[in-house]
Amino acid sequence: MNPTLRALLFTQEGYPLLTGATLLLDSLLTGLIIGVVPYTEIDYLTYVSQAKLFLEGERNYSLIDPPGGTGPCVYPAGHLYLYSILAYIAPSPDLLWLSQYIFGAVYLGTLLLVSRIYQLAGAPPFLIPLLALSKRLHSIYVLRLFNDPLGMIFLYGSIYYMCMYRFKLASVLFSLALSVKMNALLFLPGFCLILFQSGGAYITYQNLLVIFFVQILIGLPFIGFSAKDYFSAAFDFSRAFLFKWTVNWRFLGAELFSDPRTAKALLILHVSTLLLFLLFKWTSLSRGISWVTSRWMDGGPLPSARYIAITMATSNLIGITFARSLHYQFYSWYAHQIPLLCWASALWWPLRCVSTV
Repeated sequence: MNPTLRALLFTQEGYPLLTGATLLLDSLLTGLIIGVVPYTEIDYLTYVSQAKLFLEGERNYSLIDPPGGTGPCVYPAGHLYLYSILAYIAPSPDLLWLSQYIFGAVYLGTLLLVSRIYQLAGAPPFLIPLLALSKRLHSIYVLRLFNDPLGMIFLYGSIYYMCMYRFKLASVLFSLALSVKMNALLFLPGFCLILFQSGGAYITYQNLLVIFFVQILIGLPFIGFSAKDYFSAAFDFSRAFLFKWTVNWRFLGAELFSDPRTAKALLILHVSTLLLFLLFKWTSLSRGISWVTSRWMDGGPLPSARYIAITMATSNLIGITFARSLHYQFYSWYAHQIPLLCWASALWWPLRCVSTV
């Protein structure tokens, strides 16, 4: 292979050019999609109607349920604030294209953040163009306007600052992601592990408090009015999922999917898999408790950016694997992590490339 081409594709020198070219071409493609492909309404207008109720002064979360919508607000307050901004910028359906371009900017911002994480993790730059090839991602971001991308840009910001060892800022961004949608909790096991490895129990506790207090601050207007209504709606862990929307467990059939024992079995498998990774993959805990005691006070050597990025992505993927239900838009929770995980695997390199595609 030509040395210049090899450097472009496989060394850190290639990142500026490949990232810049990918962002430029993808911005043109995203603009073309917005201009040519028809928008499909699913939940966006409901979210905007919910936001308008908030802007009109409603603070009882149980009453943020606009007539003619798809249901009440079931996400934390960060979701409501972001859609309030969108409702202010594009108050009528005629201006929906403005919201599409804002989501296009979120899409490109996410791509830039992810490329920086890949670079810090030491991944080869040829992976970056692969991130822009997903038809489904473009659809989720600019043709459906789901809230998942809004949460994920904060989450990737959190991972980026973790790779930079700026844990307080990472915790704030993690909490902002959680304030949009609860799927951020899938990353929490990896997040806590990295905090413990880096600074011990006290630093872990300190940063978890940051996440908690940011969450309380965000929800304060509603918590002050009725904490019970807010938390029961925004953080409802008992929420039932509809079989007609599931993607991952459709083969089970409606009866088995809705069986409470299925949810319990998935939770047990989720926790068991996390424990296996904790014991045998992420740490040396399987060799004895000394791994914990030696890090309890001040942590240990700082984990590498590669370890941080892969651990966070793996923690999320384990949660995705055993999720009670995956919907079409949930692809945005993990799509940008797939090339990194394939590259980091022990597969024969041609299989890594095929798996990524």
